[in-house]
Amino acid sequence: MSKQARRTRTPKASLGIAPSDWATLGVCLFVLGFAAPIPSQLPLLALVGGALLGAFLDKSPRQGAVPRPFMAAAVFFLLLMALSIFLSDDRVRSLELSAAWVPAGLLFVVLSERLRSPAHIRAVYASFSLVALGLSGALLAGRWFYGANPHAWLSTLGLPVLVVPNDCHFLALLTPLSLILIDRQPRSPLGIMALVSIGLTGLAILAVGSRGAALTLVACLVSTGTLLRPRLGLALGLGALGVIGVGDAALGFPLASKFTHVVDTRISLWIIAWEMFLDAPWMGHGPHTYRTLYTAYFEAIAFPAWVRPDPWGTEVPWAHNLYLELLAERGIIGFFSFLGIVGMGTFYALRVRQEGSRELSILASGTIGVLAGLGLSGVFEASLLRIWLVVLLLAVLGIIGQLAALLRAESVKTKPVTGRARS
Repeated sequence: MSKQARRTRTPKASLGIAPSDWATLGVCLFVLGFAAPIPSQLPLLALVGGALLGAFLDKSPRQGAVPRPFMAAAVFFLLLMALSIFLSDDRVRSLELSAAWVPAGLLFVVLSERLRSPAHIRAVYASFSLVALGLSGALLAGRWFYGANPHAWLSTLGLPVLVVPNDCHFLALLTPLSLILIDRQPRSPLGIMALVSIGLTGLAILAVGSRGAALTLVACLVSTGTLLRPRLGLALGLGALGVIGVGDAALGFPLASKFTHVVDTRISLWIIAWEMFLDAPWMGHGPHTYRTLYTAYFEAIAFPAWVRPDPWGTEVPWAHNLYLELLAERGIIGFFSFLGIVGMGTFYALRVRQEGSRELSILASGTIGVLAGLGLSGVFEASLLRIWLVVLLLAVLGIIGQLAALLRAESVKTKPVTGRARS
């Protein structure tokens, strides 16, 4: 090796951090920070700093690229969201409550473009698992010190992603990522941490009594476990149901009692969302305008006698159904743009799982599990009003884009060499 070559390689060796490591560090710090009770600017600064360092220091060409159809669907979805804000019936509210899309969009770009290896993706999974561990511990501590009514004490925790008890859907949706960490090295410190994270998530869901989160938890574990090994999915499903059942019995069946309500008050919220959609079917009324228009529609609609109005009696911020929310606030175009980007992400994740190496296949299984859980959660709770949903959605889509790029890089390496190249 020449002296000049040694001089050019010394800085990287002395620092011990590759350009893509800086980007990964920024992503991990953002993931750990956005859910913590700290100023929101700090995680964003970490993300921007890591992205800039990774971009300026990375001089090597990339072997694989994110598929163009996937990126086109993502760009179209984000641009359409910006247009829906501009056309909103309540532009100020739509703009203020859509602020989370800015860092989440940057997170998507960094994950899909700046990371370079499966190890980087595992680091992101570990960060989300740590978030679930910390938030679950906080919920359990709140239940222990403040009592059985989380509505009374949840705000005292000061956690930006836990505003109402049903926000523990977020914790359930993180379990597939923890399960991937366990599958590889179950006895390693990282595997043990992920296992504890899943266990505490189940206990936290019991502590706050969220039936939707319990269903989402089971769906996430079963779908991800089945993708890893079919028998594992069945075992995890039965185990999760057993643990939840025993825990609920120990608490006096507060969770089971919620499943006895055949006709839920959410139906009135869904009817309002549907009527909003009929009045603005193409582009909707604008992001997060459900609360703005709630009272007017509630007073104007003649609900059937069997429908019970929502017990809170005030403006409800979201429709408690992601799909009706999309129709009401973003219209048919926004609804299908959302289905398009999620469907495109699922397609490429399934392709990576089928065609990629074992490492990539396992990582892709985690993203599919998250999207499966999100699909169920969207039926009765999830909302784009939640910061955690915006961040998690674009993070998972960014990871899928990166996995698709790594799959392309693998195919380039294994591509047969032509006769001229051999000669």
